[in-house]
Amino acid sequence: MSALHRWFLIALFLMGIVSTAAAEEALFSAPKDYLLALGDSLTFGFQRARFLANPDPSNFTTGFVDDFARRLTATAPGRSTRVVNFGCPDETTGSFLVGPCAYHALFSLHNNFEGSQIDAAEAFLATHRSRVGPILISLGANDALAAVLRCGGLNLECISALLPDILATIVANYGEILGRLRAAAPNAEIVVLVLYNPLAVINPLSNVLAAVINQAIEAVATANRARIANPFVAFDLALPQPQTLCALTLFCTPLQDIHPTDQGYQVISDLVWAASGYARFER
Repeated sequence: MSALHRWFLIALFLMGIVSTAAAEEALFSAPKDYLLALGDSLTFGFQRARFLANPDPSNFTTGFVDDFARRLTATAPGRSTRVVNFGCPDETTGSFLVGPCAYHALFSLHNNFEGSQIDAAEAFLATHRSRVGPILISLGANDALAAVLRCGGLNLECISALLPDILATIVANYGEILGRLRAAAPNAEIVVLVLYNPLAVINPLSNVLAAVINQAIEAVATANRARIANPFVAFDLALPQPQTLCALTLFCTPLQDIHPTDQGYQVISDLVWAASGYARFER
C-alpha cells in the first residue's frame, strides 16, 4: 500500500471517530456589550513583517477580529460593542488551558492577562456576566505545526504516525475549552475558526491533515453549540492553486509567513461574519 493510500485511510478512520459527537443546534445570540476574542496568532492578527517592524499590538489592526469588529459596530445592536482580544501568538490548545503563553513573556498583547488564557476568559465572563457576545476563538494550528517541527518538516509519513495523538490532544483540550466557555457564558454566541493549510504550497497532500483536524474541531464545536467558520475551501481548494493560497497568505513571500495577508484576514472575517448570523442586522 502506498503512503498516499495509508494517509487517506487514516484520515477516513479518524473522521469516523470524531464524527460520533452528539449534534447540538448552534446557538444564536445578538451582539452584546463586549466581543471576546480568544486563541492564537490568527486572533491576534499577526503578520511577521509587521512584527519585525514593530511588535507593539497597535501595529496589528488588519486581523480578522479587527475586520469583524468594524462590521459589527456598523450595525444597530453592535454599535457600542467593545473588543477584548486575548489572542496570543504561538498558543496551543494545551497552553491555552495551563498557561502561560510564551509569546506574552516577551511581548504585549492587545489585552494583557496573567496565567492561562482560559482563566482570563472565565474571569472576564464572570465579571461581565450576560454582557459578552460573540466569543470568537481560533486554536489548533500550532498543535499541528508542532508535529511538523517534530518530523523535521512536511514529512507526511512521520506526521501520519503522529496524527492520532495530535487529534486526541486537540479533541480533549478543545472540548474542555469550549465546555468551560459554554458553562461560563451559556447564552453567548461562540464562533470557532477552524484551519486553513498554508503548507499546501509545498505539498497539497498535506490538506488531508488539515481536513482531519477540522473535522475533529467541528465535532467538538457542534457538541458545545458553537458556530463554525471554515476558511479551508476559500484558501486551499479555490482555484487556481497555489496562486490563491499565495494571495491569501504570506507563505510565498521571502519570509514564508504562514499567516494571512490583509486580504486573507478579510476573507476569514467574512466567513466568521457569515457563521455568526449577524448579516440580518445589516441594512
